[in-house]
Amino acid sequence: MRLQRDFYLTDAYNLAQNLLGKVLCLDNKSFRIVETESYGGAYDRACHAYNYRRTERTKPLYLIGGCLYIYLIYGMYYMLNITANLDSVPEAVLIRAVEPLSFCEGKTDGPGKLCKTLNIDKRFNSLDLVESENMYIIDDGYFVKDIVETKRINIDYALEDKDRLWRFYIKDNPYISKR
Repeated sequence: MRLQRDFYLTDAYNLAQNLLGKVLCLDNKSFRIVETESYGGAYDRACHAYNYRRTERTKPLYLIGGCLYIYLIYGMYYMLNITANLDSVPEAVLIRAVEPLSFCEGKTDGPGKLCKTLNIDKRFNSLDLVESENMYIIDDGYFVKDIVETKRINIDYALEDKDRLWRFYIKDNPYISKR
């Protein structure tokens, strides 16, 4: 069953956990979401919208839950994020790793790798997963037994927010980026 808007209308912390086990569908291929990180908006120093920072780059973060926020890091890696919460509440979930359910060449065990393998770039920025025909998320009934909750990766600049346990992954899944 395709996820509808109400699924995304929660805070990023809960959405990050709820997305685990769901299936990202893109151009007739499917990938199980196995690792995520939550970014808590205006009150999270690790979030691009910390302190309600609003720039051309961060505009998609302010969209209603279920839209994409795609950005480039290190001048070479795109990052796939899904907005959470209500319109104008800048929270999002980074998709860190997916497990291919369809044949796919390339690696998907890290946010930059999965965007490269799935050919996700700025063309997808602001895309609405609820309305899009070629990219959306479904719930196929997969049951996630154990979720590991740990610190987010590569956000040492975020002061005390770097220690939040806002990274989640499916225990023992071979496709996660880091154990």
